Amino acid sequence: MKQSTLGYVAISFSMLFWGASFVWTKQLLNAQFPVFTIVFFRLLIASVVFVSFFKLSGKLQKVQRKDWKWFLLLALFEPFLYFIGEDFGLKYSSASFAAVIIALIPIIVAITMHFVEGEQLHRNLLFGAIVSVIGISVMTFGKGSDVFFTVKGLLLLCVALIAAAGYSVLLARLLQTYSPVTVTTIQNFVAIFFYLPFVLIFDIKDWGGMHWNFETVFSLFALALLCSAGAYMLYSYAAKHIGITRLTVFTNAIPIVTIIFAALLGQESFTLQKFIGIVIVVAGVIWSQTDHKDSMKTANKL
Repeated sequence: MKQSTLGYVAISFSMLFWGASFVWTKQLLNAQFPVFTIVFFRLLIASVVFVSFFKLSGKLQKVQRKDWKWFLLLALFEPFLYFIGEDFGLKYSSASFAAVIIALIPIIVAITMHFVEGEQLHRNLLFGAIVSVIGISVMTFGKGSDVFFTVKGLLLLCVALIAAAGYSVLLARLLQTYSPVTVTTIQNFVAIFFYLPFVLIFDIKDWGGMHWNFETVFSLFALALLCSAGAYMLYSYAAKHIGITRLTVFTNAIPIVTIIFAALLGQESFTLQKFIGIVIVVAGVIWSQTDHKDSMKTANKL
């Protein structure tokens, strides 16, 4: 099987895991788990499992001293700044508005990679990304949708956009030297220390109210192993063989998975409007992958 084909298989599973993550996160939030604590535990579990397994198997590469600053910056962009921007942006804006802003990531990344790395801007990719944004809008806006945002909410969501763009540039560069396994493992390990102060300052006082049971433990391990570890590793693998700019359009398929999972669990209804939106998003994603070859002129600037 061609590596590009395996890349598409990898990104499909990555989107599946990330789409399901919203359902597992909601279960933990309902069990009174604070936001920073959820991310901290999923990173901690993922790091312990991945570092132990890949170190023992010899698949974890040694990071050169000069590259540690880039790994620190990578983890700062994602998951730290991205989740800060997205999660807290949702506090000051509606979910429908946030979904559309986050759906702009493929366009922002394509433009950033063009100006920073010299990659070509392909019309099919941009057109497909725009179509997918329209599909997200159809899925989220409609009768009964409470659409609102504040300046603070918009600025926080823009932080998520900037973080996604910065992460994409650094990921493309680091994958020239390091394997997806190494990049994902080090990224998660470093991110623990970004979240730890926030857990100690804001969350630890609420730990007594967290409800521990089989469902919450399962949700934590699913988020850790499938989303923080597995999905990011699969995403990095796909980025290495497909290209960052083409890859990011797939992130607009995440809401589709979330809607389907939520509908299956009875958390959300599946309407004709959502179905039409899903069809438009899928069409946009497919269109973005056709009739062009991404320029992989990623200079080794590390």
